[in-house]
Amino acid sequence: MVLRLLATSLLILFFESGTVLAQAPARPSTPPPQAAAAPQPQKSGSAGAVGIVTGDVESTGIRMASDLARLLDSDADLRIIPIAGKSSVQNISDLLSLRAIDAAIVQSDVLSYFLKTGRQPNVQTRMLYVAKLHSEEFHVLARMQFTCLQDLNERRVSFGPRESGSAITAEAVFEAAGIRPDVLYLEHEDAIEKLKKGEIDALVSVSGKPSRAFDRISHRDRVHFLDVEYSSNLQQSYLPAIITKDDYPELVAPNESVATIGVSTVLFVHNWHPQSERFRNVSRFAEKFLTNFETLKGGTFNPKWREVNIRAPLKGWTRFQPAERWLVANAAAKAQTVTSPQAAAQLKTMLQKFVESQRGSGADEEELFNQFVRWYQQQGTQPTPPRQQ
Repeated sequence: MVLRLLATSLLILFFESGTVLAQAPARPSTPPPQAAAAPQPQKSGSAGAVGIVTGDVESTGIRMASDLARLLDSDADLRIIPIAGKSSVQNISDLLSLRAIDAAIVQSDVLSYFLKTGRQPNVQTRMLYVAKLHSEEFHVLARMQFTCLQDLNERRVSFGPRESGSAITAEAVFEAAGIRPDVLYLEHEDAIEKLKKGEIDALVSVSGKPSRAFDRISHRDRVHFLDVEYSSNLQQSYLPAIITKDDYPELVAPNESVATIGVSTVLFVHNWHPQSERFRNVSRFAEKFLTNFETLKGGTFNPKWREVNIRAPLKGWTRFQPAERWLVANAAAKAQTVTSPQAAAQLKTMLQKFVESQRGSGADEEELFNQFVRWYQQQGTQPTPPRQQ
């Protein structure tokens, strides 16, 4: 009963009363260390060009980059070039080593992987973030006879290509759940075909919903999505998320929702030398992106832009200084207000699924509520929990 009251109060606080979700002004960070590399000469005809590497041609990331190109391209001083990449791991390597790449959209959990493996020395000074972007949902699509994640223990499960963002997230989720599947590292298209034929038991894909990666399969293939528990050892790196029929009409039944997790994506730029033309191009891009950000949340742009909070911090990483200066200068800008009835309904469903996923965890109702509030705080918002009466 108390939890129901808290949930209702939270929904009223966020939506029905029209209360503004206050965003704390970004704190100026210490200026990032200058890149060790000397200024690089530009090739003829490349003035104003910014290359952004993202996911593959069917990914949400490539659509987000295309939106940036459509909105920000200017014949005068800026040209955005979206580049389809292979994975978040490869995107970081490309950002740090390829001359054509100035920016990259990567999964946030891949950053921990780079720090842990040390495969790119001084990575935290060689790339800087502009903003956290949308979330990518963790999809587990399994044969119909498997009803929960635990059923996949010792079963054949494709995690996606080795060292891909999907594989890195899958390894973290299955380890947290204490599940040891027979892992295969297949390309998504191959995994879909093998799942249809019953040659594998499940596949994992980290992609923004609704993902085109699932266009070639439906419930008629005797498959469905599995719930993923938002356990305590995932809460530092991931967010709760849901998948519904609105996302995948051919895979989710009416009135059904699937609890899962989401991983944030981040827009990074190369830490070019401050006196270089590349630095000036990237600075112009960052400032123009932030200035025009509200436009991306409407019209025909990808609806994933509506999830983005450009002020959300990325712990342990330094924000690109021109972006930091813009946020400080615009700290008094109008705060974001969430009023959409659809957003309210989605939050209510998400809250219900979040609570259900935590049953048996030992947390009391107040702690469950606080965990949900902390999720909002991770996104850069600062809601105040209502007092119990």
